[in-house]
Amino acid sequence: MAISIQGITKSFGATQVLRGINLEVADGELIALLGASGSGKTTLLRILAGLDWPDAGNVTLDGQDWLALETQVRHVGFVFQHYALFQHMRVRDNIAFGLNVWPRATRPAQAEITARVEELLNLVQIKALGDRFPAQLSGGQRQRVALARALAIHPKLLLLDEPFGALDAKVRKDLRRWLRELHEQLGMTTIFVTHDQEEAFELADRIVLMGEGRIEQVGTPDEIYEHPASPFVARFLGGVNEIAAEVTNGHIRVAGAETETLARIAVGDGAVDLFVRPQEIDLEAAPQALARIRSITSSGPVLRYDVTLPESDKAIEVELPREVARRSNLRQGDAVHVRIRQGRVFAPALHPANQPASPQPAQARAGI
Repeated sequence: MAISIQGITKSFGATQVLRGINLEVADGELIALLGASGSGKTTLLRILAGLDWPDAGNVTLDGQDWLALETQVRHVGFVFQHYALFQHMRVRDNIAFGLNVWPRATRPAQAEITARVEELLNLVQIKALGDRFPAQLSGGQRQRVALARALAIHPKLLLLDEPFGALDAKVRKDLRRWLRELHEQLGMTTIFVTHDQEEAFELADRIVLMGEGRIEQVGTPDEIYEHPASPFVARFLGGVNEIAAEVTNGHIRVAGAETETLARIAVGDGAVDLFVRPQEIDLEAAPQALARIRSITSSGPVLRYDVTLPESDKAIEVELPREVARRSNLRQGDAVHVRIRQGRVFAPALHPANQPASPQPAQARAGI
């Protein structure tokens, strides 16, 4: 089912939660609404589910006015973070619940409901657990039950609100892969909310990055990562150095660092902030260099170097794979040559508009 969201706004009292959301979702897409707490992503999901109502705007599903439909006839499958299972019901009864409460005129025959439950128990890979109660299940098993219950009604749209947030890291990773495979099998239009970047990047066809009630950028995981549309997006993705730089005739210069491989950019001369990820910087020993290693920490496969540049009181972070770091044999206090391979400079004071497709970033890029 294709979804068109146009001009959605929502306030709670004096707090504006959604500020004119425009988004197009293609039939069969798996979309991640990614953002920090308070960005408006859950409110948008609840509006789609019929659990909240917008102050203004329109939503259509395959051309049908979605907001004109009562919640119970929208046929939306909703999966919550904390499962929301009925503790007094066995697994198979939880899955069948949505079908059993349909009006008698549209309710399937009991034999059909039973067959649907068995089909879903197989689909979500918990066939042997149908007669257990939720308290007898692990967190991952409960979330599979919740998903099976959402799928039981043959939903037009599947919505998931932080579906793996209550699970430990290993279970989350296993369920993410399983859910992606299930989505490819079913081909159902799915929107899920998450604050977990790794989850969004691993699962989604496209990511909708939200901040303070606005859509900051829409794109595939690769587009979002490689071409952040604004400083907000670059900062949200984390692990980015903001380095004071100068632009002269389109060339980016950083005191104490080599920037020759950076492409020329179309911005006026003057001071700019260069956004550089720790993995986009090389280090090598250079006794005459003015940059120095202030500290070194290890995260296992990666060594992190805090490096001070001349004319700056703030250290930059550089990450080298352990094998590269071992060959370089750098030590705390060493003078180093700093080579910046890639970076991004953004045009000032321009905010990306909420567009149905990925907005063109108002920025100049270097080295991409």
